[in-house]
Amino acid sequence: MLGRPSRGQFGRPGNQARRFAGRSGGRRSRHTDDMIDALLPDLWQRRPTRPSPVGRWVREAARTYARWVMRAPDTRGLGTGLAAWYPVGQVAHHYAAHDTLRDSLLLGAFAPPAALAAWVATYKTHGSPRYSGAIAAIAAGAPLWLATAAHTGITNLPTLLGYTVTATTAWSAYTWSDVLKQRRRTAALQAKWETIANLAGLEDSHLLHTKATRTGVRFKVDVGVHGPSASRLERGGLAVQIARCYGIGADQVRVTGDAKNARILWITVQLKDLWSEPVPHPAVADPAAAPKGHRSILDGPFVIGTDPETGDDLELVIFDEGGARHVEIVATNGGGKSNTLSNIVQQAAECYDVLTIAIDLGKGVIPSLWGAHLHEAAGVGEEDKALQLLDWIDTIVDERAIACAGGTHTPTPQAPVIILIIDEQDTATGMDSPIAHRVKPVLDKVHRRGRSGGVVAITAKQRNVVQHTGTKEGSANTYTKIVGRVSDTKEMTKAVPDWETIGCPDMSTYGSGAEGVVLLVKAGGVWQAGRTRALYDPDTVKALAAAYGPADATLEPDIAAHLPGYTDRHPIPAAAHATTRATDNGPAPSAAPGGTAQTRPDPGQDRQADTAPTAASGNGPADTGGTGTGDGDPGWGFDPTNEAEVDKAAKGLVAKLDEFINETSPPPDQATTLDALRNAQHAIDNTTVPDDVTQAVVRFLADRGPKGARRDELTQHLGMATSTAARRLGKLVHDKIIVRAGNGKAARYYLPAHAPDDHKQ
Repeated sequence: MLGRPSRGQFGRPGNQARRFAGRSGGRRSRHTDDMIDALLPDLWQRRPTRPSPVGRWVREAARTYARWVMRAPDTRGLGTGLAAWYPVGQVAHHYAAHDTLRDSLLLGAFAPPAALAAWVATYKTHGSPRYSGAIAAIAAGAPLWLATAAHTGITNLPTLLGYTVTATTAWSAYTWSDVLKQRRRTAALQAKWETIANLAGLEDSHLLHTKATRTGVRFKVDVGVHGPSASRLERGGLAVQIARCYGIGADQVRVTGDAKNARILWITVQLKDLWSEPVPHPAVADPAAAPKGHRSILDGPFVIGTDPETGDDLELVIFDEGGARHVEIVATNGGGKSNTLSNIVQQAAECYDVLTIAIDLGKGVIPSLWGAHLHEAAGVGEEDKALQLLDWIDTIVDERAIACAGGTHTPTPQAPVIILIIDEQDTATGMDSPIAHRVKPVLDKVHRRGRSGGVVAITAKQRNVVQHTGTKEGSANTYTKIVGRVSDTKEMTKAVPDWETIGCPDMSTYGSGAEGVVLLVKAGGVWQAGRTRALYDPDTVKALAAAYGPADATLEPDIAAHLPGYTDRHPIPAAAHATTRATDNGPAPSAAPGGTAQTRPDPGQDRQADTAPTAASGNGPADTGGTGTGDGDPGWGFDPTNEAEVDKAAKGLVAKLDEFINETSPPPDQATTLDALRNAQHAIDNTTVPDDVTQAVVRFLADRGPKGARRDELTQHLGMATSTAARRLGKLVHDKIIVRAGNGKAARYYLPAHAPDDHKQ
């Protein structure tokens, strides 16, 4: 297209034509001036034509419609395609041989493979039969429509009505399929998140994923590089801002970071009340569903509740292939300790290889509720019984350690797992407990060595402080910590020091004050939060315990025979008792848990050998009450002709020697001068021992008996400086209230009745 030349470039048109014509060297050109003058006006008037307004309107309408379709391609695009596919049928009708059915059937033959391909592709991606069925129907409908239109054409009314009804049905099935519904919900939540992000100061964040939960929604958010860190948002007021956006409580929003990506933030919003209804206990609703002794403790963890957000079970591991897994429960008054313990006892009752022993010197709740099922129990005012039970536990741990020989105990009905429950722990190990000095060593031994011996310690207290626990051994060796409702965040930190780091909820606010809400924190930082099953009614629990009755498991006969007073309350079966006594041909082997034969001397024989002299009658063998071997030497306590018993006795002697060596202090590096001894004696003569100190020392040494105590043990028990304790102990020795054997750090103190003679020293 020619444009209008500018004057500065070409000059006037007439002059330009004359100059062009005069360059022929005097010869006249074929293109005369008249011809050029006649053409120039037409060329001069040719200009670019402007587009018609109608065309602009059409193009704008097309772009607007395309943008409208792209905003919802799944529904609007499908509708447009179905509408445009109708006239395509006329093409098939025009070019296909519609006077025969062969071409129509050929077109329709493409429907089955198209439907199969669409079904496989979509179902593999989405896993939805409804959505895949709609896609397969649409894919098969395209060749079927071409085949139909090729034969009938599209200009008749029946074909138009049939196509309209079929297309509308296909469009409706696809549009309202479950996949598209989920996409629409996600889009709505995306729009909601944009509003939340603007109000909460996260304009640069990006929503990565949205997951609908049983009680609300969970967002996965990328906070970006330049925005605040996820850890900062966890500690800040983001949860409060989001709760304000939804109009819910702040405790219904939980903000946690991602352990693998510092940019990722998880926001859980609870839009429904998690605690509107308690979790029913299946043993109460249907007793036949949870009978006594129908499973082993190795069959899986205990189930004590439900996570209302996910519906998952709250699982508590008590014993597995690695051995016993100790549990620590912390909750304030009314925080759910008793209900949690009741759930544990109930789950233990379903195991045929578990015995449960409960001690509650504060309120006696568990002994009272589950007394009909517990193997042993000690309640309020039964300190002596509690100490006897702990002595049994102490012996069981030692005996099983010997029997396991470095391995892990395998529970059976004849060698069950022992669950030791100590509720209201401050009454047993607290600083004000009169029996704490007896309880703490046994409980520490269970926490340290009970794992391999199949003895589980479950302690419950109101505060996780040393004033209540007496020692930190429990917290150091606990596999699972269960936290109920606590009074404030400080108590939460004492229960689980790193709860903020691992993303646990604050149990001082979590749960909206509902009963039975607990947090389970396992070793490694894995945690669950939820609600324990409802066992709140005392009458219901007592009826359940009575229905279960005593456990059918029995303690190993050889171990039971070594527990003072145990056989009086739990007689050993005759068959098992016979295996623990010697026969005329020698001691009979006793069945061990693993199926191997073991031998053990009669405990009465040991006590007789230690306490009674041998009574000889003439020149005959000594009278041993029928327990001797008949060879005139009954003082050994075992058959010296039995190699297995001799080896076992030798191992026991070595163990006792090791214990004595470990308890013996090494000699001092430098000798004490005479002046230092005189000054010490003078200080002792001028020392006055308070009555409470004297009584504390006497009680401690009375409990230790012939074993006595080292000076550092007494110093630790009295809780005073070493020099002060040494002066007061020296004064008590000077006044002959106690007796000292040895000197320096190796000295041991006894009551006069237990003072060793020179031979025993």
